[in-house]
Parts: sequence; C-alpha cells; structure tokens
Amino acid sequence: MHLIITSVAKSLDSVAALRGLMIVSILLLFHTTDVRAREVTLAWNANPEPALGGYRLYYGPTSRNYTSVVDVGNQTTYTVFGLADNSPYYFAVTAYDSSKTIESGFSNELFLASATLLANQESPSKGSYESGIGLIRGWVCDASTVEAEINGGERLSTGHGTQRGDTVGVCGDANNGFGYLVNWNNLGDGTHTLRAFADGVEFAQAQFTVTTLGVDYLRGASGAFSLPNFPRPGESVTVRWSEVHQNFVIVDTSANRTRVNQRNTANKYPFKWPSATQESPSEGSHESGIGLIRGWACDAQSVEIQINDGARQAVAYGFHRPDTIEVCGDTNNGFGFVFNWNSLGDGTHTLRALADGVEFANVSFQVTTLGTDFLRGAPEHEYVLPNFPRPGTSVIIRWSEAHQNFVIVRFENQ
Repeated sequence: MHLIITSVAKSLDSVAALRGLMIVSILLLFHTTDVRAREVTLAWNANPEPALGGYRLYYGPTSRNYTSVVDVGNQTTYTVFGLADNSPYYFAVTAYDSSKTIESGFSNELFLASATLLANQESPSKGSYESGIGLIRGWVCDASTVEAEINGGERLSTGHGTQRGDTVGVCGDANNGFGYLVNWNNLGDGTHTLRAFADGVEFAQAQFTVTTLGVDYLRGASGAFSLPNFPRPGESVTVRWSEVHQNFVIVDTSANRTRVNQRNTANKYPFKWPSATQESPSEGSHESGIGLIRGWACDAQSVEIQINDGARQAVAYGFHRPDTIEVCGDTNNGFGFVFNWNSLGDGTHTLRALADGVEFANVSFQVTTLGTDFLRGAPEHEYVLPNFPRPGTSVIIRWSEAHQNFVIVRFENQ
C-alpha cells in the first residue's frame, strides 16, 4: 500500500542561515493490522539544509489537528505502533534546525483510514486521467452515506447501494456500489484532488489529471479514427467521437469488421413518463468499456433498468442535476448505474428504463468489445488524433485499463 503526497510545504523566512526547511513528500511504506493494534511505517524526503537538526512526526484523528508528536531525530523513516483499529489517522512531518529553535511548516498530509472500514475508491484513482462525462465510483460495505469532495469544495452525496456482485465475498452482500455523475470538463485542465467519505469518515484521497477540449461541453464535433496495433500487434480498433459521452468510444475492431449489423428497432414503446430522459445509452448509440447508464427523472421514488429482457435492476437515483431545475422544480433527479458493456458481448442490445414501474424509455444500442469481459495487460499506447475537434488541433488518447477504454490525456495545436 503506497500513498504518496507530493507538495512543497511552507518554508521558513528567517534571518537565520536556515531558510529552506521543507518536506516535499510523505508516504506510507508499510501497514499492518493484527489482534494487538495497527502499526505504520512512514518515510519522507531528506531535507538538504546543512543546518538540519531532525524531524518531527505529527499525527491525530482529524485533519491538521494533531494530538501526538514524535521527535524522530535525523532520520527519514519511522514506525508508529499501537494505532487503534477503529480510528482514522492523519500524518504530517516538519523539519527543524540544529538548535531546535526553527521549525518548518507542515508537509502535506497522509491519510490512513480506519482498519474496520471496508471500501474502495475505483475511479478516479491516484494518477489517473479523466475526460468527458464520467463517474466517481467505487464500493463501501455497510455505510449509510457516501460522499465525495473535489478540490476542497462541498461534499457531494453519491448514490450508494447499487448492486456490485463482486463485493459479496468482502461485504457479505452486494448492494455496496456508489457513484456520482460528473462532467470532468467543468473542473478545467490540470491536477485535481478527490476525497471520499463513508458516514463522515474519509477512506480515500486521490490526485488525478483532467484534460478538456477547451469547453465545458463540445457540440457539433465528429470524427472516427483507426488505431493500429491495439490491443495486439497486427490488430486495430476504430474509435468515434460521441457527444453524449464527451469522449471517444470504440465502434469497431479488426476482429469483427465482417459482422453484419442486425440491429432491430421495431419493438418500441411509447413515452409514458411526463418528465424523464434516458441519456445513455440512447437509440442507436455505440457503447464500449466501463460505462454509465444515466439520465434523469422528476419526482420518482425509484428508477430501474432492464437489459435484453433480463431482470430489472434498481439504479442509484437522486444525483444533483442542476440542469433539471426548470423542468422538475428541484435538482436531485439524476440517476446512474455503472456497467461493463463488455459483459453483453458484441452486437445490438436493448435497454428499458422505468420510473416507479412505468417505462419511459426503450432504446437499442450497439456494443463493441475487444473480445473479453475485461482486457488486462494491454500496453498504454498513446495515439494522436489529428485535426480534432477542428483543423489545426489534435488530441492524444491513451488506453486506460480501469475505464476499459481510451481517455484524453492531451489537447494541443499541431
């Protein structure tokens, strides 16, 4: 388990010779939990100042409110013993001079969640790239609420309780998924920080990078590109811009280009819900990788989806959607459900959406896979897509295993 926070802490401005005390990173090297108590081993950058005397390690159960401090001397690793299993901890380090009269500001914090909290923040993750319309997602066992905070802003309540069959072995049940729909473009280009909380207890912190195409929502663009030698040498995939995803989706592979499109849209149902919209997938859309079934509905108690005449599945409902206030009179109308489109297989599929048992959408859509439910170990190739979204500019996309798709990592003039 490695948690690394890299940021320069405030340095001292003193008439003394020691002016540059600073800690540029603190990380967790080792973490154990046993019947006695937890212990953690931490490390930090050595300070280069010749007048350096040593370091102090601060920690406590709340951010920047440390209840314990240890003078660790002139060493850059230290093990803390006897931490309580049922408590989170925040750690920070300072440096001091040889007379112990001058001390630097705090380093950035390292957070260690409660050992009894079983949770996983899947996306965004540390160092990940995000673009277009995406989802803050993961799972938490036995929580009443899951919240997300971006760049120190307000905490956002996610939809928690979606079915995640892969968590049964850990949690004992399957209703542990959480998600929150977000347009990454709204954050702007650059590095951002996400913190995730379960019942008020932080369990994840991740820095990630967003790449936009210069606008919050790109309209009217189009383009398809062939990407050679992916996922293996001699093979290729074709990606196409999708406005509703604000991203590229895989629409074809060299393995299935002879496949006949047997899409059947004959069996349609009339629109029966006065104020609801199924946004993705939509009629005739292409879906690939890990995606999101999403939309909005006013004044419903529950929203369900049904794929290919399978069982109905309740989706997380109540996301903040400010764009629905004029129609609905409030903003808690969004719904979403994380889905691995690869699990359906190549070809045409049908989705029905229901609000309080009343169908409001029935759409046929196309799925393109890379021949497996979850492609592992594929190279993180980057591809330049020229003259997109307009002549003279280009985007660079990279394969992301977590998304099972390509994400935009750079946007530049040619």
